[in-house]
Amino acid sequence: MFAGRVDELRAIDTAFFQTKNGNPEHFLIHGERGIGKSSLLMIANYYARGSISTLDGNTYNYLVIQIELEPSDTYEELIRKTARELQRELDNDQDLKKKLKDVWTFVTNWEVLGVKYNRDSTPQEAMLEELADKVGTIAKSLSADKDGIYIFIDEADKPPTSAGLGEFVKFFTERLTKRGCTNVGLGVVGISNVIKKMRDSHESSVRVFKPLPLLALEEGERKMVVTMGLDEAEKKNGFRVDATPAALDLISILSEGYPHFIQQYAYSSFAQDSDNNIDPDDVVTGLTKENGALQQLGIRYFENMYTDEVRSDDYRTVLQVIAQESPKYVSRKYILEKSGLKRHTVDNALAALRKRGSVVAKSGQKGYYTLPSRSFATWIRAFKISKTEFGAEPAPPGQASPS
Repeated sequence: MFAGRVDELRAIDTAFFQTKNGNPEHFLIHGERGIGKSSLLMIANYYARGSISTLDGNTYNYLVIQIELEPSDTYEELIRKTARELQRELDNDQDLKKKLKDVWTFVTNWEVLGVKYNRDSTPQEAMLEELADKVGTIAKSLSADKDGIYIFIDEADKPPTSAGLGEFVKFFTERLTKRGCTNVGLGVVGISNVIKKMRDSHESSVRVFKPLPLLALEEGERKMVVTMGLDEAEKKNGFRVDATPAALDLISILSEGYPHFIQQYAYSSFAQDSDNNIDPDDVVTGLTKENGALQQLGIRYFENMYTDEVRSDDYRTVLQVIAQESPKYVSRKYILEKSGLKRHTVDNALAALRKRGSVVAKSGQKGYYTLPSRSFATWIRAFKISKTEFGAEPAPPGQASPS
């Protein structure tokens, strides 16, 4: 089940087609938390492996390497992760394994120009050269039914700039080109600050990729997500649960097109329903009750910014005022007028929220603020709408609902 992203899926299809035909094309999926990056990568993985055909009916058969980065990763660990996953994938291909016996020791015993290095002393440049050499050798030795190698790097925003992801992709792709290897592609996925991190690591690294920024789903696509889920539930459960047009409208409005929000709101509404007909009351209760959708999303994405570290109702009021205008910057004067709070309370709130990363000040213009992401604003607005329009008091993450 997958809704929307037609243009992005076709761009990924094109990248696979070009790489298969000797013109390697790399792509960079980026966007906010909850916008559907991981889901799109999952579909790309299915395409690359040949598990499903593309929208235009193309079928591929790549050797797929997928790694997931962590905040603690270094440049060396990035290389090692790629090498380990490559070896793991090759373990499943016995014919190729026999052809490339010398490949199997390079993860733990890096060997460059006849000199062996142990894990602690292998120079990073030598490791990258070795990795590029092995990947090039493998890509050229693939059987005729294989299209090449595609490497996916997920959560690419997590490591610090010092991990050198931009430098890695720039030098790695250049070394493959020098070796005449033309059937290896890269797909990188991360929240949008990954672009800055990569540029800071190597100024021209982002030019290696075709950028695929993900935006919110359109209204029809939002409702399609819910109805497809209900269709699948009917197949599994043997009975039908429907959603009223008003309920679909409400999920669409509150989610603002963020796929993860749509899924969580629909899931909680489905769980709340007791008469096989999801209505707005089911949606609101599913969102606001203890362990409901808003609490679950908060725990997953925003707990530190909104609840654990910001326990004051006044501070939350300041966030709600800013959220109503997001992604625009709002002035301190506007916040004072709309919040009804005292001057010193707003000043204290803004200072604390800035320190915690819950609000961002406008560079070069004093006294203007916005939220760090649109998804954070969407989540806060859903809290406010639930309370003001439906009289429901949402349970903040980590707290029980009021009785």
